[in-house]
Amino acid sequence: MDVPHYILSMLIDGLRDIHHGQGHPALSLNFLRQGIEFLGACLDSEPFSAKGLGAPRFRRAIYDLFPPPYHPFNQGTGKPFDLYENLRPALLLPLLSGSRLEIVRRSEREQWSAHHLEVVEVRGMSRLVLVWEDLMEDYERACHEVMTRIGDGRLGGWKFKGG
Repeated sequence: MDVPHYILSMLIDGLRDIHHGQGHPALSLNFLRQGIEFLGACLDSEPFSAKGLGAPRFRRAIYDLFPPPYHPFNQGTGKPFDLYENLRPALLLPLLSGSRLEIVRRSEREQWSAHHLEVVEVRGMSRLVLVWEDLMEDYERACHEVMTRIGDGRLGGWKFKGG
């Protein structure tokens, strides 16, 4: 399978299937984080299998492929609202009372009086609100941007040869 087909079938359609099929938000977030890392891997010159590049790849994808409102939340380890650090324990988010993320649906925004990528007080703690549908739209745009760059030759070389 070539990289653009992988992005379309796994990173976009696969994530939709996980989220809509069984409605597992924690699995969806974990898959999303890994998808963002993969997009970052498409942007660097290291092999896809290179070890220890998860955070740099994630951060590069956020800076290069996501809209500027994400950038303040791509701050680095130890910062309270850092997206990479807060999405890492995605499987545990429902159990973590101290989580700095609050994932909401568009239909729930009014209840939280918050917008996507806004820090608000929720249950006695400042949390970064991520509106799932907004996040997914930006993620899918990032995926399509990588596919476009591969298609028009801006991304190329040995990483994208063959299957």
